[in-house]
Amino acid sequence: MDEIYDYTEDQLKNLGAAVVWTALLAAIHFDGIINPEEKAEAIQIAHIRAFSTADYIKPVYMHLDSHFERDFDVYSAMIPSGTQDEKEEYIGEKITEALLVLPEIGPLFTQYFSDDLKSFYNKVFQADSSIFQTFLMPVLSGHLKKFGLK
Repeated sequence: MDEIYDYTEDQLKNLGAAVVWTALLAAIHFDGIINPEEKAEAIQIAHIRAFSTADYIKPVYMHLDSHFERDFDVYSAMIPSGTQDEKEEYIGEKITEALLVLPEIGPLFTQYFSDDLKSFYNKVFQADSSIFQTFLMPVLSGHLKKFGLK
């Protein structure tokens, strides 16, 4: 895909929020705890993708790069202290809200961005995971399926 998208500020904000919430979902998915390794991995991946991801997604990470860690901390403080299911449900709702901008951008971008989020999720999830944990089905998939993505 060679298209370069001209994102609005609102689209960049929402797509960036989706990335941060995805990182948090990956971090808490198995044990409900955000480990330092998971946070560090999320920060590193977001930074690297600001320079090395596909051109049509790069603006999202470039916009997010300067404040990813701050957003990670602010958003993680918003997660309720309830059960694992309550935490995941809350984050899932936040991801769904952030992804509401996808239809504005288009179906091809939606597919590529969802693939990017899945990859991001898996890298953060595996930062502090055992082999057993990597076989668990990510909750993120259910939220992406709401947009007709697999």
